[in-house]
Amino acid sequence: MAQILTERTLDRGTPPLLSVHAAASAGHPAAEAIAHWARDYLCAPHPQLGRNGPMCPFVPGALMKKLMFATVYEEGDLDIDAIKAILLREMERFIELEPVSGNEAQFKSLMVLFPGIAERDVAELIEAAQADLQRHFVPNGLMVGEFHAGPPDKRGLWNPEFRPLYSPVPMLVIRHMVPTDILFLKDSPHLFSEYVKIYGNAVPERFRSHYEEAAQRYGMTTPSQDLPHAAPRIIDALGAAGTPYKVHRHDDFERPIRSPKDFADALGYDLSRITKTLFLKSRDEERHFLVVCGMDKRVDLSRLAAGLATRRLEMAPLSDLQDRVGYPPTSVTPIAVPDIPVFIDETLLAHATVLTGAGVPRVEIELSPADLKALCRAQPVPCHASPTY
Repeated sequence: MAQILTERTLDRGTPPLLSVHAAASAGHPAAEAIAHWARDYLCAPHPQLGRNGPMCPFVPGALMKKLMFATVYEEGDLDIDAIKAILLREMERFIELEPVSGNEAQFKSLMVLFPGIAERDVAELIEAAQADLQRHFVPNGLMVGEFHAGPPDKRGLWNPEFRPLYSPVPMLVIRHMVPTDILFLKDSPHLFSEYVKIYGNAVPERFRSHYEEAAQRYGMTTPSQDLPHAAPRIIDALGAAGTPYKVHRHDDFERPIRSPKDFADALGYDLSRITKTLFLKSRDEERHFLVVCGMDKRVDLSRLAAGLATRRLEMAPLSDLQDRVGYPPTSVTPIAVPDIPVFIDETLLAHATVLTGAGVPRVEIELSPADLKALCRAQPVPCHASPTY
């Protein structure tokens, strides 16, 4: 069926992906073209862009971190339904790619290439598929973008006369949503309402007017700017329990926060105090778990499974995260998540305070680990280091 370029295997039986970092020497024309395009087009300034800097400010960092991936579907007879089915499968694979949480996850992208589509059909198929797929991706905190040689008739943010979504190979690209995506989602009431659920308390100030205009147009109320910048259900849970806490917004720091280490350094803390919350599923049973550990650990899921009396643990699919937890993938926290058992790495309890997600990207909650444990009724477990997670 599809030719999947090989460099990195996610799991036994799952097709591997090609890191764009290695694509230039992969020997596949489409992959090589995209590797050069990422470096020479996305990382470079453009005279029509309307601002200084590279076409996409995330791409240089993503390439450096080796977090851009590609996969190639060669078939030339794909219709819109087939393309959508492919992308929905790739959406699940995307969320399993490390890193699954934290700031670095924002740099991750997956480019799904379709070099076999006839040139006359590219615009219709790629653009129609993208338009319909957004309703599946946005509620999960993800975006899907369309690129082809046309290029698509989507105008630049800084220069409305410029069409920046050029690519030498037709493709659809999966990435995490970011606050500035308000500009792409404000014209759809459904997509805008999903954006509000994730970023309602973290809209960039320079785009606040777009946000308020859309909210007024659709008869929606906007969160007060005086509220703490965290998901309301988390603030409610902390308030009801009388738990002392502090909110940290990454964008309030002078230096850019691009990784957990950047955040730890900005606070003057050890990296082990910055936590991640893994949303796991037992493969043998329909059981879910939330496991809190430090960003300095890559958890051995085999040993953890034995401690939780289940045979095998894996990262739960994105659809489960949305349905059962309701936080975006980069901002998961065990706070205010009912009916899912929570486990906390016992070494975290030695710290005075720890940082956990706030249910909103680029915002974190600081509180004592004992309070976090009590608030979530978490059970301490040993989280052994592993090269896998």
